Amino acid sequence: MGDRILKDIRFYESEKQNIEGQSIPRQLGKLFVPTKDTNFIGQRIARKLNELKCTYGEFDHIYINLTTVLKENEIVVSNRNVDKRIKYLDFGINTEKLQSFSDSEKNSLIKSITFQVLRKISNALNLALVDQTEKLISELDTKIKIHFKTKETKSFKIDIYYQIEVEEIGTMAVIEYKDKKNNFCGSLNYKLQFYEDIYTLIDTISFTKGLITLKPKKSFTADLNNKRYETPIQLELSDFKEFVCV
Repeated sequence: MGDRILKDIRFYESEKQNIEGQSIPRQLGKLFVPTKDTNFIGQRIARKLNELKCTYGEFDHIYINLTTVLKENEIVVSNRNVDKRIKYLDFGINTEKLQSFSDSEKNSLIKSITFQVLRKISNALNLALVDQTEKLISELDTKIKIHFKTKETKSFKIDIYYQIEVEEIGTMAVIEYKDKKNNFCGSLNYKLQFYEDIYTLIDTISFTKGLITLKPKKSFTADLNNKRYETPIQLELSDFKEFVCV
């Protein structure tokens, strides 16, 4: 199998060596009590790197195991082989320190740990993508946008992004429209239940007489996923919020 583009980053914990013969690392909760944003931090970083076509070889899922077996901040690439698509990386933590951490401090720590781990396994090309993503996370945090799809003609351009659990707003599809002739740019948010929904919810993009129509994929699985939404999605350009074109 060729190189896979990174898809997912998840967090686990263990008090034992992460090796064959020992129990698989468990969900967070005892050594590290997660915040509401912990899992979403991993998703945002992974999905941005997915957009940037970041690959680490055969595996496309990175499981970061927070452990008391290692010294604080020590990183070890586990040789546990559950699946070729999954790579465990162990990161040493100090549970006594964590007890006094606020949610904000925990979120900052999880971001730091994630980027430290990614750097540990990155070559020069990946390192540039990791640095780019870290800069965006630092600047935008929960508001980071991940590009999904674009339709462009001589007269207009429509870009579709998604955002994962933006603080106080939730998960959104972000539709941006640019009128090339009149130099008008506008955006509109569309509420998603899960970011993954966008992959079946929006297949084709069309624009006619001020109306953007987003048609869903057609399959049994897509139909099941899309039951939560009214399809096709139709968006009036008059509802878009204008912004300065770049």
